Formats: sequence, C-alpha cells, structure tokens
Amino acid sequence: MQQIECQAVVLENQRLNEQTSILTLLAPVVATAARPGQFVNISCNHLLRRPLGIMDADPSTGQIKVGIRIVGDGTAWLASRQTGELISVLGPLGHGFELSKISRVITVGGGTGVFPLYFVQKWCYAQGVESIAVCGYRSKSESFLTDEYAVLSCQTLFASDSGDMDFAGNAGQALQSLLTDLPPQAGTVILTCGPKIMMQKIAEIARNSQLPCQVSLEERMACGIGICLVCACKIKAEAAGDSITHLRCCVEGPVFPAEVVEWSI
Repeated sequence: MQQIECQAVVLENQRLNEQTSILTLLAPVVATAARPGQFVNISCNHLLRRPLGIMDADPSTGQIKVGIRIVGDGTAWLASRQTGELISVLGPLGHGFELSKISRVITVGGGTGVFPLYFVQKWCYAQGVESIAVCGYRSKSESFLTDEYAVLSCQTLFASDSGDMDFAGNAGQALQSLLTDLPPQAGTVILTCGPKIMMQKIAEIARNSQLPCQVSLEERMACGIGICLVCACKIKAEAAGDSITHLRCCVEGPVFPAEVVEWSI
C-alpha cells in the first residue's frame, strides 16, 4: 500500500453549514495514489490524528478534498483552518472499494458518508459507468453536495427525514423504493457509507435483492496504519471454523463485503 506523510497546503476551506466544511488540500503524492474508499489521517491540535474519507483526488492538480463534520475539538480545529496554512497528512490509507467487473453502481450515503461516495461517483463519471446516488439527510437545510452530485450527471435520489427533498424518509427507505422500479442489470453493486445502523439496513436490502454490497465502516482510530489495533472490527469467520474474528478497519478495511461484517454490538 503506497502511503506518505506530507505537509499539505490548505487551498480552500468551504463552510457548508454550521457543522460541516470541505478542505481542499495541495498534496500531489496523495492525490496521485488515492482510490475511492480510502482515507487520510490528518493531524490537529490534539495528540491523535483524525481519519477522514477522501472526497475527491485530482492527480492533474495535486489536490485532494475531505469533508469535515464538527464533533469535537479536533474536528473543530480542522474546520477552522485558513488558506495557506500547512497541516500534516498521512495517506492514502486503507482498502477502498472494489470497482472491477461492474456495470452499474448504486451509492447510498448518510451524513458524512456522502463525502467519500462522491469520489466513487466521480470515478464512475470518468469511466462511463452507469451510476445512481442515494443520499440521506435530516432535512434540506442540513443537506450538502447536492449540486456537486448533479454535475456528475448520475441519477440522484435525495432523501430527508423531514420530507422536504426528493424522498420523504431515510436512505434505506429511499433505496428500497428505488430498487422496486429499477430494471435488473448484471454487474450492479451497492456501495454504502454512513451510520452503522444505516449500513446494516442497506446490507439487508442488498441481500434481499440479491445484489452484492460493500460497506465502508467507520471505527475510532489512532495510528491509521495497523499498529495500535484500536480500530479492530468484528468480521465473520465461519470459513476458519470460528464465529468471528477481528480485522483492522484501517488496513484490511475500511471497505468490506457486507456479508462478512458482524453487525451485532
């Protein structure tokens, strides 16, 4: 796995709402190596770095983008960075989405999971792969990236709990509605990122629809390179004669086939 620590220059800090920002960073080596589903570990004003899914990577400009939702002091510090500042970036890290031998991609994102799935949709656009984006939000006022997704010319279905967007309900309900009328097509895959309870529901819907599904797990991390084992997640291990095993989300993941994930707490 190619990875590097670099001092990235902040090129832009785009505030989307009170809790969410997008940082555009100049990190040419990371931008060249990054693949959809991978992440970077970024230093902040606290001891531990913060893992953030890569929203976009452009090798031609050397730029990457990450979406930040403020949940504590570390992410608040990152979301307040100004143009021209330097921050330490380690990446790209992790095992991303498997995108070979597919003909149609359905991404299902909730919350900050919408960010890394944009990278998938951009890849689909560049490769000419048919794609559909399902994005779930609490309300239209808290939504983001809707215009960016639309620019990629993918079919979009924006859902909100408050009922003020395309679909009234959550992302899982929106996906179920979509699949009801979607013509079957060989090579279709569902890729999802977001809250664990949402991804568990998406995995269930995919299984019932006999569609392969990949999930991008979000676990607490420290080193991001497989040494500390903080991010170990439960994976089914029937083939090895055990009920479960533990794999590192930062190395073997964050993306796993949905059927191997042990969802129970």
